[in-house]
Amino acid sequence: MLNNTTATMLHLKQLQAQMIKLSLDRNPFYLSKIIAFSAISGDLTHSCSILGHIDNPTNFMYNAIIRGFSQSKQPHKTFTWYTKMTSLGLSPDKYAYPFVLKACSRLFDLNKGKQVHCQVIKSGFLMNSHIESSLIYLYASCGELGFAKIVFEGVHERRVVSWNAMISGCVRSGKLVKEAFDIFHQMRLDCLESFDKFSLVSVTSACANMGALCLGKWVHGLVFRSGFCAVVPLCNALVDMYGKSGSLDDSCKLFDEMGVRDLVSWSTIIDVLAVHGCGGRAIHVFEKMEMVSGVVPDDMTFTNVLCACSHGGLLREGEVLFDKMIHGYKILPKIQHYGCMVDLLGKAGRLKEAYELIKEMCIEPDAAMWRSLLSACMYHRDFCLAEIVADRLKSLLDPDDLGDSAILSSVFASLGRWDDVEKLRRGARKIPGRSFIEVDNVVHEFVSKDISHPQIDEINLLMNQMVGTVTLLGFS
Repeated sequence: MLNNTTATMLHLKQLQAQMIKLSLDRNPFYLSKIIAFSAISGDLTHSCSILGHIDNPTNFMYNAIIRGFSQSKQPHKTFTWYTKMTSLGLSPDKYAYPFVLKACSRLFDLNKGKQVHCQVIKSGFLMNSHIESSLIYLYASCGELGFAKIVFEGVHERRVVSWNAMISGCVRSGKLVKEAFDIFHQMRLDCLESFDKFSLVSVTSACANMGALCLGKWVHGLVFRSGFCAVVPLCNALVDMYGKSGSLDDSCKLFDEMGVRDLVSWSTIIDVLAVHGCGGRAIHVFEKMEMVSGVVPDDMTFTNVLCACSHGGLLREGEVLFDKMIHGYKILPKIQHYGCMVDLLGKAGRLKEAYELIKEMCIEPDAAMWRSLLSACMYHRDFCLAEIVADRLKSLLDPDDLGDSAILSSVFASLGRWDDVEKLRRGARKIPGRSFIEVDNVVHEFVSKDISHPQIDEINLLMNQMVGTVTLLGFS
C-alpha cells in the first residue's frame, strides 16, 4: 500500500496520520517503509524524527537514514547515524557499508574511509562486490591509486562496475586523470563484459579535464558505434568535453542535436558559453530554457549564467538575474552567486557597493571573494579599501596557495608594507606545476623540474634551439 499511494511527502504524511488513527503507528514494517520513503525523498528531518521515537529500531531503518545522508548535501551526518547505530549494538551489514564509504568519498575523508575498511574486514564483508567497488572508488577519489589497485587486484570477479569505480574515482581525484584513460584501455583488453554508458561518461570527463580534443572525438565515435547517442548524461558530458577542449562550435552543435535535454544539459551549455566569453548568448540560452523547455533552473544554473555575466562584464543583466533568482525562484544565494556579483560590481568600479554586499551576506566570505575585490581595488586604484580587503584575505591565507601569496605580496609592496611582504615570501611553499599536452592522440604529462619523460633529451634540445633563435631575433 505504501509503495503504491505515497507519491509525495504530503501523501505520506496523510497516510501516516491514518496509521496513527488505526493504531498502526508502532508497526515496525510500516515504520520502516515510512522512514525509507522519507529518506529517499530528501526529508531526512522527518525520517530522523520518526526513528528517534522508536524503542527498538532495526538495521533497515538506520540503513535508510545512512543512505539518505550519504546522498544529501550533508554527507558528514552519515557518520553520526552510523555511530548511533553501532552504539545500540546493531552490527552494520553489507547494505550499510557502501553508503558510509560513499560519504567518505564525497568528503575525501581518507582516514575515516580506512577505518571503515578495517571494520569491513573484521565483519567479513570484504568479498561483497558493492563494498569492493565503494572501496576502490574511495581510494581512487582520494588520489591513493596504490590502495585502489590493491583492492582491485583482490576482486575475485572483475565486472564492469569494478572497472568503472577505478576510472571514475581517478577522474574525480583530479590528480589521476591520465591514469583513468590507461585503465579504460586496459579494461577493453581484460574485462569479459563490454564497457557501458557509465564507463564512457567517466572517460569523456577525463578528456574534458585534460582538454584532449582528439581523444574526446575518439570517445565520441565510440559512443556513436556503441549505440549510446541518446543517453542524456553521456551527451551532457560530451557537450562539456568539447567546450572545455576549446571547440565551442562542436559543443553547441551537439547540444542542438540532442533530442532530450534535462536541467544538466542546459546548465552545461550555459557554462560552456560562459567559459568562452559569450555572455550574451549564455543569457539568451537561459531565457530560452525558461520560456521553451519548461525546465526550472536551480542554483547551479544561476551560478553558470551569473558567471557568464561576470566574464562579459554584463552588470545590469547580472543584477536582474540575481534578483530573479532570489525573488522569482526563491533560491537562497550561495557563496558562488555572491562571488559573481562582487566580481561584476568590482569590474564596474562600484567598489563600495561590492564591499557592502560582502558585509551584508549571511554567509562567511571566502578567499576567492576577497581576492576578486582586491584585484578590482588595485585596478581602480582605491588603495584605502585595498588595504582593508588585503588584511581580510591575509587572515584566510592558505600557505600552499601561491597565487594569493603573490597577489598580497604585490599589494603590500604597493602600500609600502615591506615587513608583510617578507613574511609572505618566507612562508610560501612552492608546489610543482603540472600540465598536459596532447600529441598524436597521446597525452603527455609534465611536472615542473621533472626529467622523467622518455623524450626529455629531445625536449631540452628543442627548447635550447628555440631560446637561441629568439635571442638572435633580438628578444631577451
